Amino acid sequence: MIEYYKGAYSLNLLFRIHGSAIYKGAIPGLFSVAIFFMIDVWWRGSDPDEDLEHPYAVGVLVSSVSFIIIFRANYGYQRYWEACGATHHFMSKWLDATIHTATFHMQQSHYNAIKPPSYWDWPDLNKFNLTRDRERENRDMSVSLSNLRTDDDGFMPQEVRKVLKSINYVEDTHKRKHAQDSNRKPHAAPEYSHDPLYLLGPGQLDGGWGQLYKDDPTAGPNTYYSAIDESIMRDSKEGWEGFASTKGGRTPALFLQELAHLSSLLCAVAMTTLRNDVEGFESPLDMHIPGADWPEADPDKLPKEQRQDIYSNSWIRKIMRFLFSYDRSPESRTRYNASRPMPVLGGVSENEIAFLQRAKGPSAKVTLAWMWLSEFIIREHLAGSTGDVGPPIISRLIQFLSDGMIYYNHARKIMYIPFPFPHAQLSAFFILVITFAVPFLMDQYANESWLGALLTFFTVTCLTGLHEVARELENPFRNVPNDLPLCKLTAMYNESLITMYSGYHPDHFWDGDKFTKEGNERSEKKARLRKGSPPNTTTPKSKNINNNGSSNNDDAGLKELNNVVLKQAAEIERLQGLIGSEKKTR
Repeated sequence: MIEYYKGAYSLNLLFRIHGSAIYKGAIPGLFSVAIFFMIDVWWRGSDPDEDLEHPYAVGVLVSSVSFIIIFRANYGYQRYWEACGATHHFMSKWLDATIHTATFHMQQSHYNAIKPPSYWDWPDLNKFNLTRDRERENRDMSVSLSNLRTDDDGFMPQEVRKVLKSINYVEDTHKRKHAQDSNRKPHAAPEYSHDPLYLLGPGQLDGGWGQLYKDDPTAGPNTYYSAIDESIMRDSKEGWEGFASTKGGRTPALFLQELAHLSSLLCAVAMTTLRNDVEGFESPLDMHIPGADWPEADPDKLPKEQRQDIYSNSWIRKIMRFLFSYDRSPESRTRYNASRPMPVLGGVSENEIAFLQRAKGPSAKVTLAWMWLSEFIIREHLAGSTGDVGPPIISRLIQFLSDGMIYYNHARKIMYIPFPFPHAQLSAFFILVITFAVPFLMDQYANESWLGALLTFFTVTCLTGLHEVARELENPFRNVPNDLPLCKLTAMYNESLITMYSGYHPDHFWDGDKFTKEGNERSEKKARLRKGSPPNTTTPKSKNINNNGSSNNDDAGLKELNNVVLKQAAEIERLQGLIGSEKKTR
């Protein structure tokens, strides 16, 4: 797939040759210009008064050919977008089934000791006016971050937020250092400080896995470890593996590892069979490295060594092979596919390859990988790996897997069934016809030779270029470089699978006993304040109206004053807790 940006009036797009329909269409256009000059010099030159009596007939022919080509281009676009949709659909369905299986696995009894507290077990917390807001603010004196003063380095708090609250890791070292330094200054709240009104804990950046096994004092860290210090790996030379990291002895759950591998293998086999259905040629699989750079979608941006394996050393030869469609041969496709293997989480074993090679045909290979994943889920469910989730719910997982196979076969249909031969032959024939017909037409309408040659070139280039667009889009799985980025999509699928290793939500760990105790203390304090309030001086209802006819009920005013006092006391208590926590962090 050619990745591009839209510059001024898209003029930057005009200089790309590899994958362009303009330059392919320009070759017949130049051929028509040569025919135009032959007509203009040899025919019109010998007898300037000799014209076609009815040039409109040639115009009707050109209009008919335009309709044929536009019809084919329209169906080419439909096939392209249908292939895009089908590919994303089967990836989505298989990913849904895999993630749901992992979610059910996290509910099994083996993990009871590390599961976050349940709101079901703490219903009384609702009476303490707690909140689950992640960010705190003074609701009575809220200040916009953009209105705060800059720090000594001119770094705005809003700029701090752009870095520290970004869902993408900011690679700019200068910005990140400024944000971290500014976050420690008085105008910024500490990363975590206990607040009795916010039902939050310090967070578990290991997703709770670190509590599953205790470390052995003699042998060192056990199977799981805390991921708090993993933030330094971003700046290390060893790379960033995210949730798949094995630093410090961490090992994701074996069930999740096998589930991710089988799902990744299914997606990789499906992608491989979509781009190459030639029996007896290479269709390799490779090992996915978590956290590695995304595979390039544009083949022209591949590393030099990889491009040489595909196109040879000559840039001119590559362009000529594209312009004359020599790069569409099975040998060229195989060489391209072999240089870009599909990544699989955990790699692929010799036994798996042996079974895949025994399956004859693309559909059989995908069905085999699909059966492996389905059988694993059902077998583990019967053994108890998905907890107490009922069979009707598990059946939905099989439904998702089946839906994915439906969409895979939709994509397979576009890959295997070409555009109908009769229409393809018809459009190819009339493309040849207009290269001779348009020069005759322009010779009759143009009074100047240069103008006729220019109009001939543009008209033929437009029609033949549109025909080339249709040919490029008819099969988006193998028409390089206008193919779908299957390698990159597979890598994205694998990185999505790795999120299964993250464990439970880091903010779902809180101490219910502690918040209950603090809530009861606040309730007792409020009760004491109520007992110490002024006596109720409410007048009888019969004397509740003064001489002017207005309300004279002092009880409502006293209640309102008492509520204000209680709110202020609670706010003072909360601010004292924040000041104490900030002093401890310093």
